[in-house]
Order: sequence, then structure tokens, then C-alpha cells
Amino acid sequence: MKKAILIILGIFVVLLGAAFILPVVYKDEIKAKIDKEIAKKVDANVYFDADDFSVSLFKHFPNITASMENFGVVGKGVFKSDTLAAIKSFEVTVNIMSVISGDKIQVKAIDLDEPRIHAKVLKDGKANWDIYIADPADTATVADTTSSEFAFGVDNWAINNGYVVYDDRTMPMYARIVDLDHSGSGDFTQDLFDLVTRTHAERVTVSYDGVEYLSDKKIDADMTLSMNLPESKYTFKENTVKLNDFAFGFDGYVAMPDTNINMDITYKTKESTFKSLLSLVPGVYTESFKDVKAEGTIAFDGMAKGTYNAVQMPAFMVNILVKDGMMKYPDLPTAVNNINVDMKVDNKDGVIDNTIIDIKKFHADLGKNPIDGRILVKGLTNYDVDANILAKLNLAELTQMFPIEGLTLKGLYNLDLKAKGVYSEAQKRMPAVNASMSLQNGYVKSKDFLAPLEQMSFSSTVQNQSGQMADTKIHVKDFNMMLEGEPLHANAYIENLDDYTYDVQVKGAADLTKMTKIYPLEGMTLTGKIKADISTKGKMSDVEAERYDQLPTSGTMEISNFTYNSADMPQGMKITHAAMNFTPQYINLTDFSGFAGKSDIAMSGTLSNYIAYLFKENQTIKGNMNFASKQFDVNEWMTEDPNAAATTTEEPLTVFEVPKNVDFTLVSTLGKVLYDNMSMTDMNGTIIVRDGTVRMDKLAFNSLGGNFVTNGTYDTKDIKNPKFDFDLNINNVAVAEAYKTFNTVQALMPLAKNITGNFSTDFKIGGGLGQDMMPLYNSLTGGGLIKLANAVVKDAPILSNLSSFTKLNDLKTIQLKDVLLQAEVKDGRIHFKPFDVASGPYKMNIGGSNGIDGTMDYKVKMDIPAGQLGATVNNALASLTGKPAANAQNIKLDLNIGGTYNQPKIGLAGSSASGTVKEAVTEVVKDKVNAEVDKAKAEAEAKAKAEADRLKTEAEAKAKAEQDRLQKEAEAKKKQLEDEAKKKIEEEKKKLKNKIFGAPKKDTTATGN
Repeated sequence: MKKAILIILGIFVVLLGAAFILPVVYKDEIKAKIDKEIAKKVDANVYFDADDFSVSLFKHFPNITASMENFGVVGKGVFKSDTLAAIKSFEVTVNIMSVISGDKIQVKAIDLDEPRIHAKVLKDGKANWDIYIADPADTATVADTTSSEFAFGVDNWAINNGYVVYDDRTMPMYARIVDLDHSGSGDFTQDLFDLVTRTHAERVTVSYDGVEYLSDKKIDADMTLSMNLPESKYTFKENTVKLNDFAFGFDGYVAMPDTNINMDITYKTKESTFKSLLSLVPGVYTESFKDVKAEGTIAFDGMAKGTYNAVQMPAFMVNILVKDGMMKYPDLPTAVNNINVDMKVDNKDGVIDNTIIDIKKFHADLGKNPIDGRILVKGLTNYDVDANILAKLNLAELTQMFPIEGLTLKGLYNLDLKAKGVYSEAQKRMPAVNASMSLQNGYVKSKDFLAPLEQMSFSSTVQNQSGQMADTKIHVKDFNMMLEGEPLHANAYIENLDDYTYDVQVKGAADLTKMTKIYPLEGMTLTGKIKADISTKGKMSDVEAERYDQLPTSGTMEISNFTYNSADMPQGMKITHAAMNFTPQYINLTDFSGFAGKSDIAMSGTLSNYIAYLFKENQTIKGNMNFASKQFDVNEWMTEDPNAAATTTEEPLTVFEVPKNVDFTLVSTLGKVLYDNMSMTDMNGTIIVRDGTVRMDKLAFNSLGGNFVTNGTYDTKDIKNPKFDFDLNINNVAVAEAYKTFNTVQALMPLAKNITGNFSTDFKIGGGLGQDMMPLYNSLTGGGLIKLANAVVKDAPILSNLSSFTKLNDLKTIQLKDVLLQAEVKDGRIHFKPFDVASGPYKMNIGGSNGIDGTMDYKVKMDIPAGQLGATVNNALASLTGKPAANAQNIKLDLNIGGTYNQPKIGLAGSSASGTVKEAVTEVVKDKVNAEVDKAKAEAEAKAKAEADRLKTEAEAKAKAEQDRLQKEAEAKKKQLEDEAKKKIEEEKKKLKNKIFGAPKKDTTATGN
């Protein structure tokens, strides 16, 4: 027995330790498992921390309690960044034995602390809570639940200090509940049971189709509903709902068998006192309301019956009857008496245009001044109106009846209005109206500004006899007021609401500081004085047709010490002084001085199209101005934080959208301009603001030690994809300063960081801009010439590696003199056409590109005097050539430069960037020696061939001469022999003749015989 007890105690200790340790030891595994299941089942981002998750057996022992703190659900897709739920603490307490048995999970309690829930339905019906990811197996699972014995029950639940918004744009309906405390209980394991709830909310607002029906009303509701889950029908039992002090109850049911909501509800007040109804009046229900004295009775009841869905409403009805009402605040001397109201809102078929609002009677005596009225409105699309209101008010008595803290009113106000007919904007119809309104001896003083508006008076009439808008006539006569001795007088006449015809005169002064103290402008601050004497008249049709000669407008206006601040312009605008005169075509600005933010500005010139700009949508105001500033800070207008420029120049810029309805030409003279980290002086030129772009025309300025002339455009017509396009003429600007100033130079020309000296350029550059105003480098295109007159490159990684590769120590610094670079920007790279550089004894030809990613691709041809090579290389050269290095010829190296700017890689052209300089030069020298040998061999062969040809020619010449001599000798000998033979033959012939004929006789005759 003792042993068994020890075993049981041991098991208990282990379980006890596990209850403490397991949630801590396995919290990461638990979170991973939860994350996995969420990813499978929830189409939303669920955030929580494993450290904020806990499981305890001891908080509500013997039940098990799981809790989670600081978690929420954020939407995806069209609901991206929308928070569906953010909960400070969520706790579930479950009966541990029901978990073990598994047939029925019994939840003892669910508690939510400070939940913030924003439920939203878009116009297309998509809801942000529709985040469950369906599993194909779910269908089978659902089908089998009828036979399952599994059940899930909740004893009670509670919400503490909740905030709930329901925004359904299909209806459209909006509801907001602030400081919600809610508790409830019910056995959801049963088909039929009672649901008991208690609800308190400090402020509830409900609007439907733009009309606010509840405005920050306090709600308390105790309700018991009979729940019929199989039929989805919920019947009201004991219940009380209080709006402020107005209590009422419901009878009937609501059923939701499908997407429709069927209802048959009646409701009526549980209070019959006028004071309870009075608590619903805006502004009346204050902390002192409990002390308000009120008399009179009310009757309030209504019903809603039929079907409600996205396209249909149930029939509904509301009756309100007030009889002999009276109210008086305890500290005020005068009561509101004889309050009688008979009002009915009736809709018999749920068609909204068949609604009838019938205020048969309204009467109240405000002191000695009565208000009487009756209003009948049929339909809420085309309003068929029959109204008659008559009021005479002594404004001084109002403050004796209603607590208007810090406000003093005086004056006699009269209203007499009769209206009958249909108002339809689509049909351009309005009720026939005959109304008059007047104020005499008006006086208004606010606690926020002690100077009163006084001597206020006017009389006005509105008349329309036919119900056609063209027949409407509105006349405001003799409007007068005085503010601290400054009078203002105005008259206005308007007729024909189809084609507004107006005639307005205004003369006087207005102190905006004082007026906005009396009538504050939300989100806006105005100060300053305006003096005006202006007359204008005309027709809207003439405005639209731009027939400005038919719109006589004349007068003058003077503005002094004017300031303007708003959420849209936190930098603010100040006009120290401005003077202008008017014509129908122009406003002539003769003087304007002030500040845009902290930048001083001065202008003069003309504004045109101002009438169309004021009266018509999508019209453009045009101007031709002389614009000057001693110092203009552009940064202040290009960042979300207007103080960013004052605190640090590192604050990222944001895109500044150029207005599309402004067309200004500014002939500008600016002493100093600050843009990003750049300071520009003596700026002059033309700045054109037009159609969402800013264009600079021959804008010249000095900066970075040199001068600039630019033509270009900053284009925000597509604000999501802004772009720029500039032509730059830059003269004698420091290279290093350009590198520090321009991000584009840093991205495309990193070597500029290591260059001292100045440059000049004619360059074009354009492309896209990111939302931080930084260039989108891959989109850049352009090019031009860059001239380096006398610059030095020093301590650049590329030179260090080149020096190490070639063993040329004096390559670590290169002199660039009269170097002209031809560059082109495309595809995120800057390309340089090959150019020559002579630095000391070295000559180089360089060409290639580098990219915004830092990569380089360059070809370098080097001509190196052999004697300049290092000792090791020179010895190698001497051994290969057989000559001293000093007598060897120059070495030409073709190199590839790759890698990145910070980690360059250098190698011989056609080979990888590796090997030693000795190997590199050896290879080059071997090639050179082989080339010399081949050359000598060729020369020797050519010389031998030439000598052989000479000898052959000489021999051939000798042989021919000898041959000619011998031939001549032979021919002479032949001739001699032939002559001798011929002579001998002649002699033989003679001898033979003599033998035959005898010797001839001697002639003895005398000569001549």
C-alpha cells in the first residue's frame, strides 16, 4: 500500500513538473506546430510570440487554461496590411476531464482582453474575415458530423474594453463600438437553449448609406434570446436596451436560414418621459444632464417585418410623439417650453424610395421666440417635399437656454420658409421655394479669441415659383460685419442654377487669424490680413466657354503677413506682402514677397485662366512669372518630414508630385539652391512647370568649384514611375566632389573616387526614378564626352593590382593629361570607346565598360620600355634576347581587366587573369625572339636568293658576249675562207680556160683600136 502511494505521488510530481516545464521547454515546437496549422488553414498573416503562449493547470484548477497575449491577424491580397484583429490577451479555460474523455469538449470560459476588431466587406462582397482555407476532406467531415457524438460547449465568455468596427460597403453600412464590455452564457451543445448576454459600450456610431443614425451614443443592453439552432431562429425574450437614457425593448424574432435575414420585430419605449428622449439629442447629453429639468411625455414604437439582404429591406415604421415637453438646464435662467412633436417614418414594402417622413407638427418656444414647422417628405431618391418653417430667434436667449461654453451670441434672426415640390438632381427639378432669412445686430464672441465679430447684419431671399432650377433666384443683400474696427461689406446675387449667373461685390478687410479663432478650420492654420475691393459678374456658361470678355471682373487685393499650414503642406507658406489687380483675363501680380517653407521667394508677373480654375474642375491655372530667391531649399519639399532637411542631409527623399493643373513659366534668379547634398549658387534660367513636369531651359549655376548649364525634365505624370532626362554641360568641376555628390557617378564611375583634378563634359542622361528619388540605374541611357585636362589617379585598387602584375611600381599613380573619353550608358553599364593615355614612359590604350554591380570588362594595351621592367623580368628578358635589358626593344602587353572595382583581376588577353609577371613577360619575349629569328631567317634567304640571281645574271651576260664574239669570229673566218675558195676557183677556172682556149694574145693595137 505504501509503495502504491509513493508511486502515485511520484506520478503526481512528474505531472506537476510537466505542467510547469513542458510549455516552456517545447514552446518553440508548439509555435512551429501552430504556425504550420495556420499556414494550412488560414489565408492571412497571424502574428504571435511563443513567449506569450502558456498552458496552465493551476490558474483555474482543476481546469486547464491556455492563454496567448499580443497576437493578431493581418490580411493578404486586397486586404494587405489591413488588421482584422489585434488582441492584447486571449484565454480559454477547458474542463480537463472533457478533453481526456473526448466525447464533449466543455469550455468553461473564453476571455478576450482589449480586442480590436475591424470587419470589412468590399463592394464586390469579399469579406476580410473570409480567411479559412477549405480542405477537400472537410466536406466529408462535415457530412459525418450528424452521426458523431462529439460536442462542444461553452459555459460563458467575456470581452473586456473592446473596439469593434463593421464596415460593409455592399449596403453601405458602418458601425463603430468603442469601450465594449460584453459577457454571455449559453449551452451550445443543445439545439434549444437560452442565450443570456450583457453589453455595455461607451460610444456607438451607426450610419447607413451616408446618413448617421447614431452618433457616439452610450449603449447598455441586457438580453435573453431563445436560440433555435436547427432553424437558425432567435426569439426575443426578456430584454432592455438603453441608448443614453432612452430605454426600449424588443418582441419578435430574427431568423437566418440562408443568406437572407427574416424578421418580425416590434419595439417600443419602456420610458414615457420626455427627458429620456432628450438624451438622444446631440450636444444635450452632457455630464450635467442628470440635473436637467424636463417635463412632458413621449410615445415611441415601431416595427421591422420582412426579409433583409444586399438588395432588399424589410418594411419598417417608427412613431415619435412628444407632448407638452419642457427642458431647462439648472444653471440657466430660461426654459424651452411647449415642445410638441408628432413624427412618423413609414415604409410599407421595404422599397427605400417608398419611405415617407411625416413631421406633422413641430413647435417649441425658445424663451419668447417660437419655432413652428411641418415637413412631409415622400421618397428618398426623388424627394417630394412639402415644408413650412417659421422661426424668430433672439440669439442672446439661446445661451440662456442651452449651455454653449465660451461662446456669446447676440442678434435677432428670422426665418420664413415655404417649399413644395420634387427635388431631383437628375431631372434638374427642385421644389417651388419662397424663403427669407435675416440677421440684425449680430454679435459673436469666442473664449478662444476675445475680439468679437460685431455689427453683423444681412438679409437674403430664395425664390423659385416654377420648380425649375433655371428659375431660382438667390439674393444676399447688405452683408456687413466688423472685426476689431475693420469693416467688411458684400452683396451677392445668383440666379439660374442651370447656368449660374452671378453678380458679387466684396469690399473690406478680413483678419484671418481672428476669424479662424472664431471658426477653427480642421487640419489647417490660416493667419494674416486681406484687403479687397473686387467686383465680378457673369455666367458659368461663359466661364466654361472661356469667353472671359463677357465676365467683367475688376478690383484690387492686398495681402499681408499671411501664413498657411495644413496636413498636406506641413512646410507652410508665408506671404509677407502681396499686391494684385484683376481683369477678366489676368491677375496682375505687381508685388509678392514671402517664404515657401523656410525658403524666401519673390515674384511678379501675371496669372491667367484663374476664373476657370476657380469655378471648374480639371482646369489649369497659367502664369508667367519672374521668380527670385536668396536661398531655396528643395529638400524641404521632397521629404515626408519637413524638419528632415534641418536635422540631417541623410534623410531619404521622396517623390514630389508636380501638379498637373499648373502651367507656370518662371524666369528664375536664385542666389543659392540646396538639393540633396548639393549646393548651387548664382542660378538663373527658365523653369517651366507644366502637365505634371518640371522642365529646365538653359538653367545655369555654379557648384562643386565649376559651372553647369542644363536642359532637362523631371516628369511625374505617372507618379508611380517618375523619370528624368537631362542634357548637362559641365565645365571645370572637381572629379572627387562630383563623386561625393552624385549617386550616378558613384554607381557608374567608381574610379572617380581616386581621381584628383577637374573635368568638363557634354553629357546626356535619362531614365527612371525610384520612390526615394534615386535613379533606377538599369533604366539609364545616355552618353557624351568627358574631358580630363590635368588629373591624377592615385591609390585605386586597379592600379595597385596592375603595378603588382607588371612589377612596375610607378603605375600606382597615373597622370591623365588632355584625355578625352567618349562614353555611352546602357543596360546598367557605362561603355568607353578605346582612348590613349600617356603617363611617364608608358603608353596605354584603354577601352571597355563597368556596371552598377561593380563588375569591370576592360582591354588595356600597354607599351612598356624594357628597361622599366623589374629586375626579375629584365634578367629573364636578357637571357632570352642575349642583350642587356636597356638595349632590348619595348614590350607590348595586351591585358584583360575583370573582376570588380574593389577586387580587380588582371591577366593576359586571351588567357585567364592568373600567372606571374615573369611568366607573362617571358611569354611575350619568347614570342618576340621567335619573331626576330623568323625575320633574320627570312632576310638571309632573301639576300642569298638576290646574290644567286645576280651571279646568274652576270654569268648569262658573259656567256652571251663570248658567244657573240665567237660567232663573229666564225662568220669572219667563214667569209675569209669563202673569199679564198672563191678566188681559188676563179683561178682554177681561168687556168682551165687557158688550157682549152689558150692563153689570150697580147693586144698590140693602139689603145682605142
